[in-house]
Amino acid sequence: MNKKISPAAIGAFVIGAVALIIIAILVFGSGRLFRQTRDFVLYFDNSVNGLRIGAPVKIKGVEIGSVKDIRLQLEKDKEPKIPVIIEIDLEKFISRGATIAAATAVDREALQKAIVDRGLRGQLEMESLVTGLLFVALDFFPDTPINLVQQATGDYEYPEIPTLPTTLEQARGA
Repeated sequence: MNKKISPAAIGAFVIGAVALIIIAILVFGSGRLFRQTRDFVLYFDNSVNGLRIGAPVKIKGVEIGSVKDIRLQLEKDKEPKIPVIIEIDLEKFISRGATIAAATAVDREALQKAIVDRGLRGQLEMESLVTGLLFVALDFFPDTPINLVQQATGDYEYPEIPTLPTTLEQARGA
């Protein structure tokens, strides 16, 4: 009745248990599983060299999200655009004691119109002069023009936040 237990079976069991523990730590330890996030897109005209996936998105120095994806959009007879998809953590916003998570109940067009009309714009800013890394800076510029790439009649995956040229780009153009 004494059966010899296979060392290979014990090894497979131990490796499987360790793999499950590592997966559980990654999924539950990252804190991203239960976050409420909202994705937006910003279209940049110039180079995004130095911007990377995972780079922070900040408003007035407060990190509220991260860059989710960077793409290249080529259209015939038009300047190429660089769509940057960002993910904003809605729990980072507090408005008079309540989080903006309640705004998720509002349809996305109303949310986009509200923030764009208040002057929310995105810019690329330097995170470090030494490394040249960039981050997406959001701020309110109510007296700036609203330059949207997406057409009002289109059906797009992400709501758009208008962008402004960087301070250096503005100085070069003047």
